Amino acid sequence: MTWKRTLSVLAVLCAIVIGVHQLREATQSRHHATPPGSRTWVVVDAHQNRAPSSHTLEDMTDAQLRRCQIEVEAHQVRDLAAVPGESDHFVVVLQPALDASDRTQYQGCVEDWTFDHLLLQVHSMQDQPPVGDRR
Repeated sequence: MTWKRTLSVLAVLCAIVIGVHQLREATQSRHHATPPGSRTWVVVDAHQNRAPSSHTLEDMTDAQLRRCQIEVEAHQVRDLAAVPGESDHFVVVLQPALDASDRTQYQGCVEDWTFDHLLLQVHSMQDQPPVGDRR
């Protein structure tokens, strides 16, 4: 093998290794610790289409949000509540606050078509620091 061919093979191998490393960095989730008393307030828009009359919009929304909180490192600490004046907006509080990876996971789960005839969209996610740690 000539030195040019050897150099070419090494260059290709280096490019592959660098590419795999960059892809891993771009796609691998990283979890960061959040303070135990911190919270994330999530507001969702909920819409039904031909839903069974045996289940209310609030019941179906609550079921999907409870299922999704199982996928993240937080727990629902308050019952689902309707946003005053908005019949299709609901708020849920998760503790501890979601890190960036859990936010992405939670939002993706919430917006999946898990239940027939129910569409949820995350309207907002806001973090609240632990009580006594207001900055």
